[in-house]
Amino acid sequence: MGANSTFISSRPCEGPEAGTYLRLLFLSISFLYNPHGGFKVRYAGIRNHDSYAKQAYMVAFDCSVPPSPDIHRNQNNVTKKKVLLEDNQRNWNKIIKKRVLGGNFERALKSYKHMQGIGLSADNFTYPLLLKAAGNLGLSGIGLALHGQAIKTQFCDHCFVETALLNMYSSCRCIDGAYKVFEQMDEKDLVAWNSMLNAYVSCGLMDNAVQLFDKIPSKDPLSYNIMVTGHASRGALACAQQLFDECPCRDIVSWNSMIFAYGNSGDMEAARKLFDEMPEQNTISWNTMLTAYLRNGRYDDAILLFEEMRANQIGPDHVTITSISSACAQLASLNKGKDVHIYAQEYGLALNRYVTSSLIDMYAKCGSILSAVEVFYKSPIKDIYCWNAIISALALHGYASAALKVFDKMTGSNPMPDDITFIGLLGACSHAGLVQEGCNLFKSMERDYTITPKLEHYGCMVDLFGRAGLLDSAFELIESMPYEPGRTMLGALLGACVNYRDVERGERVLKLMCDTGEPLTDGEYMMVANLYASCNEWDKANRWRDKMNDAEIEKAAGCSAVEVDGSAYKFLAGNKRVDQEGLRR
Repeated sequence: MGANSTFISSRPCEGPEAGTYLRLLFLSISFLYNPHGGFKVRYAGIRNHDSYAKQAYMVAFDCSVPPSPDIHRNQNNVTKKKVLLEDNQRNWNKIIKKRVLGGNFERALKSYKHMQGIGLSADNFTYPLLLKAAGNLGLSGIGLALHGQAIKTQFCDHCFVETALLNMYSSCRCIDGAYKVFEQMDEKDLVAWNSMLNAYVSCGLMDNAVQLFDKIPSKDPLSYNIMVTGHASRGALACAQQLFDECPCRDIVSWNSMIFAYGNSGDMEAARKLFDEMPEQNTISWNTMLTAYLRNGRYDDAILLFEEMRANQIGPDHVTITSISSACAQLASLNKGKDVHIYAQEYGLALNRYVTSSLIDMYAKCGSILSAVEVFYKSPIKDIYCWNAIISALALHGYASAALKVFDKMTGSNPMPDDITFIGLLGACSHAGLVQEGCNLFKSMERDYTITPKLEHYGCMVDLFGRAGLLDSAFELIESMPYEPGRTMLGALLGACVNYRDVERGERVLKLMCDTGEPLTDGEYMMVANLYASCNEWDKANRWRDKMNDAEIEKAAGCSAVEVDGSAYKFLAGNKRVDQEGLRR
């Protein structure tokens, strides 16, 4: 991108006459596609980009602005080509629709760029598709530009376009923009009311959602389902139950929403009871129960439910496979994971991008890194999730050099790395002691990929320095980072102080832990005691063990598990018998 390129700002502002900015904006706007950087918006011949971008936001909501005069220019010539253009228009709409429905949102926007290049513009069928693509990609700038073009081409008042605009702003977390579109609708049908309701719920604004829900003139089951899900997400189970009971005509989504509510609150017995009482169940119902079991750490029950689903011949989807793969990964059940992989192949789901990533993760966590690599290289489509999964898998098994080589291959292909990519890479460097490589990657995040480091990235760097014995560098990073250190980060640094027998710095870490106001865990008590014991300060070590006993904190016993004939058995050190955990074929 050159100096005349910018993202559209979505901030409201005051300024000059709207029509002037509308003409300047849309006479100069064009979409640019970069296979590495995605879509941006370019302004040609405008010096003060930010000022004009700000005004675009105001213009986008000023529906009284007349269209640009050039839209009526040469009207007679356009009429002669009308039939041909209409045929082309329908064909392009079909292409864009196919790509949007297939999840290829960037390709859909690229198709629109080509469509514009041959002299066609969007219509009331095109705009909803393009806005959906922009919303799913989180490109508020592109969405804003499309809004302006809809105004210019006089499609902004079409009911489908208005609803699509509302949903786009909601997806981009621009809730003020969504509400402005909603307010300016001449006729608000139930779809519009539900879209605005869902926008509030998606952004966690339940108070606004409740107020809007009470204003809806005629509610349908979807209105209730949105509110049930919203209350469930914030743990308000009583409110969710009340709305479920009040719903005059429950559909299958109503039942699924309430099962989600119980699962989210941790009441799995009530969730299962409701699941069994459902008049009918679909794949989503089974998936909701599966994910609820996973969320509550009941992996064995998830496996049993999956077997029940297979016995009832319920067709799975990618959510089913990713959920059950995660359960196998948590149980380290390689045999069951292989069984799930074969099952996914039978239903033609093994090459789904989400399933591929989950299988790589499952094989890695079950100890079969070769199977994980095989799944990766056999995948015909390697998106960012697939690349991240194999990098994390290699890092988990200590193959840092291999992870870095995979990263080099990744940067040479279409997917650009994201924040998750660097968490995997920095973790790999940390476990392998590659300090310089880790530092170079950390610096390149913002410099080369415009990715702002998050707390997790700083945590990886602190762990990297700690494992290498560079405790001063770890403290300097903690003091300079724009975040408060988390307990996980401090725990890793305290562990490094124990390993290097550095009482002085260990006590500094302990002070930072106490300053958080959270009580110490059993593991942290033991690390402090071990710190003093490693330096032969036995009085202090015993004092901390006594503090732990006085607080009635018991160290959680670690356990191991072994899989025999499809069943998992857990045991502690010294056990003479083991407990079967119910992992069956």
